[in-house]
Amino acid sequence: MKTFRRRPFHGIVLWFIFQLIKDVNSYSNGAPTFVCQSMIPGHGVSAQNSVAPYSITPAQPQTEGSKVKLMLTSPSKEEFTGFLVQGRTSATSNNTIGSFISLPEDAKTIDCNNIKGSAATQSNNSKRNSVELEWEAPPDYDGSVTFLATVVKNKQTFWVGIESAPVHVKRSADAPSSGISTTFPPVSPVLSEIFSAEQDIYSGCGKTKNCLGLPEGCISVRNCTTAVSVRPLGLKYQFDMIAKQSEYVAFALSDDQLMGADNVVECIHDGANGVKAYRSWNVANAKKNMREYYEQTGFSLVTGSYADGYIYCRILHDSLNTLNDITFDLENNPYYLLLAAGSSLKPNSVGYHDIARGSTADSRKLSDLRAVVPHDPIYDDCNVLKNCFGYPDDCINDESCTGIVTVLVEGGRYQFELKGKTSGYIAVGLSNDTMMGGDSVMECVYDPNSPSSNIKLFMSWNRPGEKSNTRNKVKQTGVNLLSSSYEDGNIYCKFTRDVKTTVEGKIFDLANDKYYLLLAAGSAVKSEHVRYHDIFATSSGQLKALSDVGSFGAASKLYIRLHGAFMIAAWIGFASLGIVLARYFKQTWVGVSHCGKDVWFAWHRFFMILTWLLTIAGFVLIFVEIGEWVQGSSQTHAILGVVASVLCFIQPFMAAFRPHPGGRRRPLFNWLHWLVGNTAHIFAIVAIFLAVQLKKAELPDWMDWILVAFVAFYVLVHLILSLFGCISERQGAKRINAFPMNDMHTSRSPLNNMDRKRDGVYSGFRKFILFLHFVVIIALSTVLILIVVLAPIERQWTSLQNKWNM
Repeated sequence: MKTFRRRPFHGIVLWFIFQLIKDVNSYSNGAPTFVCQSMIPGHGVSAQNSVAPYSITPAQPQTEGSKVKLMLTSPSKEEFTGFLVQGRTSATSNNTIGSFISLPEDAKTIDCNNIKGSAATQSNNSKRNSVELEWEAPPDYDGSVTFLATVVKNKQTFWVGIESAPVHVKRSADAPSSGISTTFPPVSPVLSEIFSAEQDIYSGCGKTKNCLGLPEGCISVRNCTTAVSVRPLGLKYQFDMIAKQSEYVAFALSDDQLMGADNVVECIHDGANGVKAYRSWNVANAKKNMREYYEQTGFSLVTGSYADGYIYCRILHDSLNTLNDITFDLENNPYYLLLAAGSSLKPNSVGYHDIARGSTADSRKLSDLRAVVPHDPIYDDCNVLKNCFGYPDDCINDESCTGIVTVLVEGGRYQFELKGKTSGYIAVGLSNDTMMGGDSVMECVYDPNSPSSNIKLFMSWNRPGEKSNTRNKVKQTGVNLLSSSYEDGNIYCKFTRDVKTTVEGKIFDLANDKYYLLLAAGSAVKSEHVRYHDIFATSSGQLKALSDVGSFGAASKLYIRLHGAFMIAAWIGFASLGIVLARYFKQTWVGVSHCGKDVWFAWHRFFMILTWLLTIAGFVLIFVEIGEWVQGSSQTHAILGVVASVLCFIQPFMAAFRPHPGGRRRPLFNWLHWLVGNTAHIFAIVAIFLAVQLKKAELPDWMDWILVAFVAFYVLVHLILSLFGCISERQGAKRINAFPMNDMHTSRSPLNNMDRKRDGVYSGFRKFILFLHFVVIIALSTVLILIVVLAPIERQWTSLQNKWNM
């Protein structure tokens, strides 16, 4: 009996010892060879059935060097303690192939199927969230390989058989052939195209297009079971979708994250390698998809492919589409993007989404992510090894310059680079001040008719005291063009300039003298010189040596900003208030005075004096800034602004010499005063509208809509007050003229006019309208002034958002 009882005890002990040894072998010090085929750790628990939070990703879908770099990682940054990775001829095969030749220090190889180093595993139980490996195929191998991975998070939690995308290994030309034909077929051309399309889907996600991939986090490691990307393409939207082990893949536009009342586009496998696309509708509150009742319009299938369970398609979708009486506006309305894939189809419908289903975390306008400019090497080492100056201000850091110049000094060699978004020219000038005149200019000019190079480099001269440029008498020997290009509307040129040159009798010594940089671009050129810089023109704010590396900031635009702010405050704000008071409120606040004057007159005079002072100040500031008369598109704005300023200037002098209220010419003065004031107001408002289009102002186009809102509101106030003025006259109350050009009393003091003892009819309503008018005008003026002072407002807003998100 004792012997009988000891045996179970010993058996239990031996079983625990065996399990401990097995756990140590498979968990702490790596996987043992007996798990090579199953890849299942001997932990005594089952593998997880959920989607693994880990992925195994090859660096490329094809290699000709027989070597493949792999990354085992967790998109969600989840740590793991153990892993086992093998290369196999296919995901369903047990044929292990190849060897691991490069591993991290905490990993080792084991021999599976008697192939040395054919699997990689951990060598200790330290925690990690990624492993980088390098695998090499046999010398004579030409075919497909899929990498399988088992990842252990802890003893009770692990995932088995995580697959990579297949990699096509192409035997290099100098590799020896064994003379034996392999039985592993190469990747088909269709599957190769799908793999390439898959990488295109991942490229630019979050920068140039919106993307959704499943499982979560798979976009960053480029190994999704299913994925969709969407980007604006002209007036349409391009959707690219891919799914693995699937018969269909579909996206939907939805107002929430749930299935129901959604606009769906499906790509389905239609026999052989064919793919078709359909529009369908997710029925609200029914978990049901319907296709056959809806017209297949508003989208088109550009391309579609199917091979070995992989399905890919590209859809071009209209920005506006109506389905089931609901209009889907992809340009202006935000949507959740739903994505689903399944392994089966139904007649006139798709099957259950058993492969993948999910949605974006938030709704957004699909137009939010427009194409962005990729990294441009011209920005490399800016203000570190070379000087950089660009337009608009502060564009260097985010590589968004419309135009840029760089200066690299290497010993006695001065190398310049110019790049601008123009089809005409971009030029940089060396100047002793921030104004045009007496400057040595280097121009990169686009010549589409040139048989050799489309870009020509010229030296030219800005004539002193003139807004003109010439290259006729300038020797073209001081510069040497190194390289140039014209692509996608961008001019680029790289050139060197001699350290010392003489232009128009003036010596330019780059080594010993300091200069301001003038940067300009225009859309038109002539044979002998460039034309007006209608795209942009800017000046650096520092006089410095070109060899003194540091930031070339733009010259201060304080006077321009103050000019705009003063003019808006004067004409949008104070003039609008003063004119309304004088026109409609002479019969309001009767019996109340300020300093012996009627309330309306005291406030009218106060507002108009502010208008006069701000206008004169703004007029002086802009002439101090510009220095002379402008050219190009600025002239219309300038002419209207000068007319408005002159009319404004003479108004108070006309008022100072006005005839006595009882005088014979007093009505004539009243009419002239009204005409001059309103003409100045109209001209000033039109000039402000035109200022929005000026490059130097850097104002957004949508500012026009705020100005339109101001005009509409201002006109509406006039209509309302005029209407109630007419109604009050008909009721026999004290007469309020719509155009009160005759004085209603002989003195502005209400104490001397006994007929005016009470307010006119509807004075309470007029006061309410005036209060509303005051609030709206002040609000609009404040917004407009902020837009002008903080211009360019979009850049400032983006910068502020970035600071908030830090």
